[in-house]
Amino acid sequence: MNVDKDLQKQARKSLRGTDPSIARYMQVLEHEVCHLEELNAQLNLKIEVLQQQRAG
Repeated sequence: MNVDKDLQKQARKSLRGTDPSIARYMQVLEHEVCHLEELNAQLNLKIEVLQQQRAG
């Protein structure tokens, strides 16, 4: 995802300050995003390997 990291940090900080429940929700979302990014990286590696096997 192409998102300005500094802008993203600012938005998270301002949201956290508004309501504790939003802060908890944002924390859960960030954790889930990290997990999905790791899975995506693993899948991309597997796709690369499969493509190399087909080409080779």
